[in-house]
Amino acid sequence: MAQPRLQYALAKDGLLPPIFAKVDQYGNLWHGTVLAGILMVVVASFIPFEHLNDMISAGILVAFTMTDASLILMRYDSPEDGEDKRNCVGLVERSLCWFN
Repeated sequence: MAQPRLQYALAKDGLLPPIFAKVDQYGNLWHGTVLAGILMVVVASFIPFEHLNDMISAGILVAFTMTDASLILMRYDSPEDGEDKRNCVGLVERSLCWFN
């Protein structure tokens, strides 16, 4: 399960409360697991599944779009790339747009 590890990393960075960074004597992140589970049970109890399904699909679509867009921007605007590579990337982008 990735959720407790993500919460742990965010808590170590100071973006979440420190309770999410607590580890028991065996190294388990059960505080974050229990809190996330309680929150999901509460949300799932009051919101119909059709709306949850739509929100999950929209969230995944936005996440992939932002990741892909940032990858294209980083490859295009990378300072260590030469001018030849930028022209090649532009050519590939134009050909993919034409293909679609």
